[in-house]
Amino acid sequence: MNTVLFFKELKRNRKNTLIWSSIVLGFTLMILSIYPSFSHMGEDMVKLMSNLPEEYAKAFGMDEATWSSIIGFYATYYGIYITLLMGIYTASTGATIIGKEERDGTAEFLLTRPISRGSVAGTKLAVLLTLFVIVYAVQTLVAIAGMTVFADTVNWDAFVAMHIHGFFLIAFFTSAGVLMGSVLSVKLNYMGPIVGLIFGTYFLNAIASASDTVGFLAYFSPYHYMPLTLEQGELLVDPWACLGFGIVSAMMLVFSYKRYLKRDIVG
Repeated sequence: MNTVLFFKELKRNRKNTLIWSSIVLGFTLMILSIYPSFSHMGEDMVKLMSNLPEEYAKAFGMDEATWSSIIGFYATYYGIYITLLMGIYTASTGATIIGKEERDGTAEFLLTRPISRGSVAGTKLAVLLTLFVIVYAVQTLVAIAGMTVFADTVNWDAFVAMHIHGFFLIAFFTSAGVLMGSVLSVKLNYMGPIVGLIFGTYFLNAIASASDTVGFLAYFSPYHYMPLTLEQGELLVDPWACLGFGIVSAMMLVFSYKRYLKRDIVG
């Protein structure tokens, strides 16, 4: 890894990281801050939930337990919005970070320096990992602080399970973004395909959850294997799913790294 390039890339990505982090953190605080208002409604919210179409409630992981605790309330929005936002940021960054030099026309300048292709790719992947960990860790810490402030009791076991699943899920999308960037043209705007991938797989799982008739569609969505919403107020870590997603993510990164070493670089 090249230290100079590492800090240069961190500096290059600081503005984009700050913008996306602010969006995610702002949304996290908004969700947690409005929970007390909903919790005070008590039985009224339970009645509202009972009037929702069963298919809608299943699709978005809602039940009476959703409104009876802050962790259930948070889990609904965490699965729908927060992981989607973080996934879009890290995957889009992963898709462009290695090929950025080609797209900007600075690849020839970089590769004529005393630095190997392997060092360039390895350093940029290290930067991506750093950005991913920073954004995810800060969001998690803000969520912990928010729950401590806005709730008296929290099911921390469910919170930990949710965030472990979210970590591996976003890591999968990030690796998929890197893979996409390695096999498609560097001139392509990756935001569209990445948003389509993340939203598409989310709604595929939502549709499958809403109807048993098309339940088989869930097997084509990573959200099926990494559940983020609670069932009757509980959620447990699936270690085998985490291991599987970790291996697949690593394989995509290794493939992308090796492909970069062999492909023709356009200056």
